[in-house]
Amino acid sequence: GRIGVVAVTAGPGVTNTVTAVKNAQMAESPVLLLAGAAASLQKGRGALQDMDQLSLFRSLCKASLSVRAVRDIVPTLRQAIATAQSGTPGPVFVELPIDVLYPFHVVEKEIGGTKSARGLWGKVVQWYLQNYLRNLFAGAWEPQEVTPLPVSMPLATEDEVG
Repeated sequence: GRIGVVAVTAGPGVTNTVTAVKNAQMAESPVLLLAGAAASLQKGRGALQDMDQLSLFRSLCKASLSVRAVRDIVPTLRQAIATAQSGTPGPVFVELPIDVLYPFHVVEKEIGGTKSARGLWGKVVQWYLQNYLRNLFAGAWEPQEVTPLPVSMPLATEDEVG
């Protein structure tokens, strides 16, 4: 009656869970599969272990979700847990890009670019990267709802028992 939680790395870590997730689906077991992913800016650009993980799990899971900003981690996990446990229980996949998981100063250092951009194109790229960073962490330090989720145990009606 409890949810199982699995955390794996991107790419091969994710693909190695396919059989287990299918078994969880067939057994109607609530499972939360948390997977790393390439940084958001590098998705679809040949980054290490970058693949379309969401598509892989769409047919195996009740939901396949991706966190796009730090502020969305808690709401996405709450939604995923509720989905896995609601109705007919089953697995849910949540993708967490690495830039969403790292602290601000680490991500800023990695994507900050040069501080003295040259030319118009350099200034546009610098503006884009700084705007991306601000959006990625916007609202990250705001209080989030962290109370336990309500547990719903559906009971059979008399017609279903009889």
